[in-house]
Amino acid sequence: MTTPEAAQTLRSNAKKITLACTLVYFASYIMRINFAVMIAKICSDMSLEKSELSIVLTALTIAYGTGQIISGILGDKFKPAVMLSVGLALAAACNIAMFFAKDIPYMVTVWCINGFAHSMLWPPIVRIFSTYLNDYEYSYASVRVSWGSSVATVLLYLICPLLIGPGLDLGWNTVMLICAGVGIAVLAFWIRISPRILVNPIVKTEDKNSGKKSIHKKLPAYVFVAVVFIMLGIIFQGALRDGVTNWIPSFLSETFGISEERAIVSTVILAIFSIFSFWIFGFVQRMLFKNEVMCASVIFALSTVLATVLYFINTLTEGSMAVSLILMSLIVACMHGVNLMLIGIVPKRFVKSGKVSTYSGILNACTYIGAAISTYVFALFAEKRGWDFTIFTWIIVSALGLVSCLVAVRIWKRFVKEYAEAPESPDDGTDQETESADDVDSIE
Repeated sequence: MTTPEAAQTLRSNAKKITLACTLVYFASYIMRINFAVMIAKICSDMSLEKSELSIVLTALTIAYGTGQIISGILGDKFKPAVMLSVGLALAAACNIAMFFAKDIPYMVTVWCINGFAHSMLWPPIVRIFSTYLNDYEYSYASVRVSWGSSVATVLLYLICPLLIGPGLDLGWNTVMLICAGVGIAVLAFWIRISPRILVNPIVKTEDKNSGKKSIHKKLPAYVFVAVVFIMLGIIFQGALRDGVTNWIPSFLSETFGISEERAIVSTVILAIFSIFSFWIFGFVQRMLFKNEVMCASVIFALSTVLATVLYFINTLTEGSMAVSLILMSLIVACMHGVNLMLIGIVPKRFVKSGKVSTYSGILNACTYIGAAISTYVFALFAEKRGWDFTIFTWIIVSALGLVSCLVAVRIWKRFVKEYAEAPESPDDGTDQETESADDVDSIE
């Protein structure tokens, strides 16, 4: 086990692993959310309704969510470094293919493949962290990787309007090529550096008493009750995080009459808030709510309050673009906090089972179940019932997320105490499962 002193020491190689994986996740976001960032402009250029074009985003989220489960299972079997390389290469190819897009069926097909490509990235990253980093380094890396996604989002919201605006007017297709170039550059860096940094795993790979490799402990049955409610919480988190984020430019443009380019730039505040939210909620979890599921419950409660305030401001008054934007940004920031708790921290509790990548993929898939549903449903609500009704549904979704997490809190606390943080029991042979030597070798 890691000593308290060692746990607070950030090794040089841990920093390198964190940086490399952060760049991979940065490139992933550049090549995955670029279409969503420009969707208001694409709607205008192609003379399409929001609900029509939302099918493209829905295809990506369904493929990404489904792929998370498949990639999670594969991530426990094959070399994570290779999976990251393949995922980045395929994503870059899809962004290049999007340059030639002329109709929705073509875009749906390409973006569906793109979604699966990106699903090959997160589970291997979690496995790399669990294999090569101690607890302190894992927390450090989880926050930094999340920053990578936020920085990518900031850059896209700032740069895309300049590239597709009246000045340069490169067209959204050309922006896809630029994003592919970023992905290719990061891929080349990853291929070069990964063999140098993915060395000396710190997880136990051999039992000194039996000589067996990679001894894994069976999960207690009761934990799956908590997992089900955590999955529901993640679904509601994904619905709010992506559902709100994708349609904020349209909300600002339609409600306050600003241009599509200005609406896209205005929403950069979402990503800026999210950067701080990862640090703030990570600190809150370490200092106040060490049970990450309880911390997620508190964040959902805060989101419910914020959505309620936003609803009454927009229904009882003429509304303010600045106030509405700040409140929506805070809601999205809260969902990033929930994401950090339930997808960033929860999977590491399964490390003794030897299925970290599998559970990481399954849990992350739930985000995109919610996102796939909300991206289409929120667009439909906005078109048919207006934005006030749409905002009201955000209150309901936040409240449902709160209830889901509260149900899981006690069970999860018991699981962490009795399983995840319990000392190893060398005599407990009946509850252990042995992974094959081939699986152990796959992480080296």
